[in-house]
Amino acid sequence: MGRVDFDAIVVGARVAGAATALYLARRGYTVLLLDRDRFPSPTLSTHLFFTDTLGALRELGALERVLAVDAPRLRWLRFPYVAAPFPEHDGLDFALCIRREVLDTILLERAAAQPEITVKTGTRVTGLVWDDGRVAGVRYRARRGRAEGEARARIVIGADGRHSFVARAAGAAEYDLVAPLFAWYYTYLLDVPLDDPPSATAFSGPFSEVGAEYAAAFLFPADSGLTLVGFGVEHRAFVRFRRNVRANFFAGLRSLPEAWERVGQGRLASRILGTGQLPNLFRAAWGPGWALVGDAGCHKDPHTAQGMGDAVRSARLLVTALDRWWRGEESEAEALARYQRERDTELRPMYDFTTFRLQAQVGDEIWERFNQLTWEDAELARRRVAAMTHALHPAEVYTPNAVRQTVAAATTS
Repeated sequence: MGRVDFDAIVVGARVAGAATALYLARRGYTVLLLDRDRFPSPTLSTHLFFTDTLGALRELGALERVLAVDAPRLRWLRFPYVAAPFPEHDGLDFALCIRREVLDTILLERAAAQPEITVKTGTRVTGLVWDDGRVAGVRYRARRGRAEGEARARIVIGADGRHSFVARAAGAAEYDLVAPLFAWYYTYLLDVPLDDPPSATAFSGPFSEVGAEYAAAFLFPADSGLTLVGFGVEHRAFVRFRRNVRANFFAGLRSLPEAWERVGQGRLASRILGTGQLPNLFRAAWGPGWALVGDAGCHKDPHTAQGMGDAVRSARLLVTALDRWWRGEESEAEALARYQRERDTELRPMYDFTTFRLQAQVGDEIWERFNQLTWEDAELARRRVAAMTHALHPAEVYTPNAVRQTVAAATTS
């Protein structure tokens, strides 16, 4: 491979990338962490995260700073299909919603403080360096510069989101694709009243003005007195919705009286941003000299708020695999193939639930009964929320066998 400057180069310095770099640094490995943005910097994100992510932040030494942010601790999840308190997991029993320009900066500063990590922001990766059929490094350029730099490493890790440059340049294959399901738009409002106890809340119903049989709104109390307010429509209504985003956004909220009762009291505090370009896919997690984490390796619609938890889980799994390889316990192919298997096993239950593949696998009749039981059985509701937060492995709730068994048990009782 020639000269190796770092053990790993991580492209993308937000949650997935910063977590990967920090997990590597904890094991003593050297990392070059690159991002095209300068921080603090916002990004389009639902940014609700649960006890699984909080636990990872504790492992990475960032939890104290995160908990010092003035965001309310959210005690309940109240979604159209489930309502239950967040379960206690490793001493944590709440969710948080913190703006990405705040959260990502905390993680990046934590990374920059580690002697093993070199951080370069405002830096765009322009190409991969190849050596004898494997990725051996990257070429990069400062955002306002002309000169190109080059860095080499044993592994190049794409943590650069759903439109990953690393994935495209390495030729990562895609599989289990599901067409975009929804278009989502987001903004922040001030003076939106909180639930008691504070909750992450969502509402659903039709929005006939744009031809959507299904639309949804969510209200997630965030930091600095803000509430993240989102509105989404099924993807077939995306074109009509975006013709007048502001008017349709607020008309859609008004069409959901329970949402408007609270949102109507608020004051708009930011632009309305959104997209309908939300693919659902897995990508091959690795190849010779490269790997993917976070949304670069598996992206799904944000309506189940799994993105940040998936990012830290895949980061932890990848670093464990790299450590096995670099310690000589397994070959590169053995370690990274194991990473892909473990990643897919970990993420697939919530992927299938989010993309409605699970519903299709069990059939509408069983799925409707499962949802009905959720409202009749408080313990089932708690288990569903525990699975969504990974306090309980999602496979115990969100697999065809688990759903069928739940319905069958209720039928025979």
